[in-house]
Amino acid sequence: MGTRPLRVAKLRLDLKNPRILQATNQRDALQKIIDDQDIKLVALAESIVKDGLNPMDRFLVIQSDEEAGKYVVIEGNRRFAAIKILQNPAVLTGLNVRTSVQRRLENLASSFDVKTIEPLDCFEVTAREEGAMWIQQRHTGENQGRGIVDWNGIARARFRGNDPALQALDFVLKLGDLSDAEKTEIEDGFPITTLDRLLSTPDVRDIIGIEVAGGKLLTGLPFDNVMRPLLRIVRDLASGAINVTRLKLQPQMVEYAHSLGDDLPDLALLTTTTVPIEDLLPPKTEASLDPTGSPSGGAGLGGAGGKSTSTDFKSPPAPKKPKAAPRKSLIPRGCALNVTNPKVAEIATELRSLPFSSYPHAISVLLRVFLELSVDQYLTRNGIDLKVKTSNGGVADKKLRSKVDEAVSHMVSTGTPAKELDGIRKGINDKHSPLHMDTLHNYIHNAFYSPTERDLIVAWDNAQPFFERLWP
Repeated sequence: MGTRPLRVAKLRLDLKNPRILQATNQRDALQKIIDDQDIKLVALAESIVKDGLNPMDRFLVIQSDEEAGKYVVIEGNRRFAAIKILQNPAVLTGLNVRTSVQRRLENLASSFDVKTIEPLDCFEVTAREEGAMWIQQRHTGENQGRGIVDWNGIARARFRGNDPALQALDFVLKLGDLSDAEKTEIEDGFPITTLDRLLSTPDVRDIIGIEVAGGKLLTGLPFDNVMRPLLRIVRDLASGAINVTRLKLQPQMVEYAHSLGDDLPDLALLTTTTVPIEDLLPPKTEASLDPTGSPSGGAGLGGAGGKSTSTDFKSPPAPKKPKAAPRKSLIPRGCALNVTNPKVAEIATELRSLPFSSYPHAISVLLRVFLELSVDQYLTRNGIDLKVKTSNGGVADKKLRSKVDEAVSHMVSTGTPAKELDGIRKGINDKHSPLHMDTLHNYIHNAFYSPTERDLIVAWDNAQPFFERLWP
C-alpha cells in the first residue's frame, strides 16, 4: 500500500464506478463513461493534451482480482478513460459515440504522447473499503470541512485577477464605513457577479461617475463621492435588499442606479483626470468635521442628509426615465444593425422577433451562428483571411475565438475605443461569461446544457457594441 507509479497498460477501468451502472467488461465501462460524460470528456482530454495531468490529483487504485499484476482505478475513471482514448483512439471503434465527439477526440489523440504523463501517479489501497472514505470526502461536498471546500464568488474573482468588481468591493471593504459583522457577511457569500453586471453597464458607470480602462476601475471624483454609491451598492447586495432578479435587464440596473438618491455623486465635481479607485484615500478626519465636530457628510454614506441604509431602495424616488417594457427578444429595438448579407439579415430579424419564453434553444443557436457569420463578413470585407496555415503545411479554418480577436484588433487599430469592446473581448475569454466560446458551443453540441434568458441577454448586451461595429 502507498504511492505507486504505474503505466497506462497496468490500469483498468472500474466496473463498479459509481458514476455509471455496473459494467460487464472494460469496453462496456468505457461506453458508459462516454454516455455519461459526452462533451465533458472532450474538454478533459483537451486539458490533458494541453496542460498534462493535474499534479494535485492522484489515481486511487486496488489490485485486480481478475488479472495478476494489474490495478483497478477506483478514483479517477474519467481521467483514465480520456487517457486510454488519447493513447489509442481505435478503442472507440464499435462504440456508440457522437460523430463530433469522436472526431474531436481523434484529433486530440494525433497530438498526444502518453510518455509525457507516464508513469501515472497512483496511490494503492488494499481494499475498496479503505479507499471509500477518501472517495466520499472528494465527491460528496464539503462535509463540514473534511471534503473539498468550494471557493465563494469573491475567492473565484480574486483568483481570476483583480477585475473592476473586485476592485470596487475591496475599496469598500478597506475604506468604507462597514461594521465587522457586515465585513464577515460579505466575505462569506457576496454576489460578486451581480456587482460585476452593474459595473459592466456603461449607463450605470456614468451615473455613479466611474469608468473602466485597461482592467482598472477609474474615477475623476473625490473620495467621498466615489465611496457613497459603491458603499450603498455593496450594502444593498450583501443584505439582499437588491438582488439579481431585480437587476436582470439593463433598464432595471439603470433605474436602480438612479434610485441611490442622496448617495449619488455630485457629477459637477468630476474631472477629466482619472485615477484608479484603489489609489484614493479618505480625507483627513479634521477635514470631514464641521465646526461643531459633527460629520459634514464628506466621507460617510449619507452626505448632508446623514447615513443612508439599504432600505432606501424599497421606496425609491421616481426614476428619471420612463420604465422600459420587459424585453421579450434577444436584439432590442434600439439596436441599429445595417446587415447587408441577406442570410445574416434574416437571422437578425428572427433574433428580434423570437420570444425568449418559447424559443430559448433556437435563440441560443442563432446567436452563435449570427456571431460567426457576422465576424466572417467583417473580416472578408477588410481583407483578412479566414484560413490559417497548419504546422504540416496545410490550411484550416480559423477558430471562432481567433476570428473575434482579429476583428476586435482591427476595429481598435482603425479608431474604435478599446473600452467599447471590453464586453466581447472579456466575454470570450472568461469561462464564467455567457459569451465564452465553450458556452456558445455547448448550446449546439451538449444535450445537457440549456440556455437561460438572463445569460442570453447578458451575452447580447455585452456584445452589442461589437455587433454594431460589425454592421455599421
